[in-house]
Amino acid sequence: MFLKICIYGAGAVGGLIGGVLAERSHTVCFIARGQQLKALKARGCTLETGDQMFTVHPDCSDSPSDFGIQDFVFIAVKAPALPAVAEKIAPLVGKNTVIIPAMNGIPWWFFNGFPESGPNVSLPMLDPGGLLSKAIPIQRLIGCVVHVAASVPEPGLIRHVADNRLILGEISGELSDRLQNIVDLFKNTALDVFATNQLRQEIWLKLLGNFNFAPISSLANATNAQIGEDPGLRKLALDMFEEAAAAGYRVGLQPGMTAKDRVDLGASMGNFRTSMLQDFDKARQPEIDAIVSAVIEIGQATGSPMPLSKAILSLLVQKARGQGLY
Repeated sequence: MFLKICIYGAGAVGGLIGGVLAERSHTVCFIARGQQLKALKARGCTLETGDQMFTVHPDCSDSPSDFGIQDFVFIAVKAPALPAVAEKIAPLVGKNTVIIPAMNGIPWWFFNGFPESGPNVSLPMLDPGGLLSKAIPIQRLIGCVVHVAASVPEPGLIRHVADNRLILGEISGELSDRLQNIVDLFKNTALDVFATNQLRQEIWLKLLGNFNFAPISSLANATNAQIGEDPGLRKLALDMFEEAAAAGYRVGLQPGMTAKDRVDLGASMGNFRTSMLQDFDKARQPEIDAIVSAVIEIGQATGSPMPLSKAILSLLVQKARGQGLY
């Protein structure tokens, strides 16, 4: 079947997703900008994954109107850039287009109809003025949890560092035909893609690893391994996990593993620099609200105290503001 697939954001994750789909001869286009766009147009997109390296040459532009209506649109930008994407995405979206945000943190739709009973949690900082909800109707969405470590060492080059999983799910929990169709796109690629009927739980499990490692790495300029090995940083990571897990319990979200096991898992990624730390390295706006602030808002809404996490957030925001990034 002839399908049109757009990757909106050709950074590490978007480049990897689009690259493996293009390598399997799917019709893929990239929305990119700056030096990345210039490199993609001039030399294509080169992927290093394991002991393999290959280059694909998808169509690229900084204007969605160049490509028209797509069957699937993967959004792979940082959370602060999402409102700008929402303002420009309309030319790509037809009546049957499915939109798959492949992003970190708590998404703006997370508490839409969830939990069915219990605390009422609202996260307006993730959707200022309701822009995202208006531009990207919830019925078009398939959620995506990204378990991939990748980087862009130079424009046009995507380096796949570790892990290779995407977990996809309907917000309703339904195991739908369209969900399976997206999973099937990735057959025989370098990515293992799975469908889930527990999307919010999967998002939460991923977030519990980012919530502590991302801000600690950014404040201490530390790799994942250093956080796991340094007694003080490790203690911070363990305690932040426990605070977040306690808040999650109050809305029916389970941590999935102990604090020790989750910190050990994060540390096993070795010298990897978290996505947030890479943002600070490159003077890009970090995803503070989606990864950290939103969890603390959940704690406040549920009456779950998070004193350590609040202190870490204050330090993180001050660092970002000092560099003009927040």
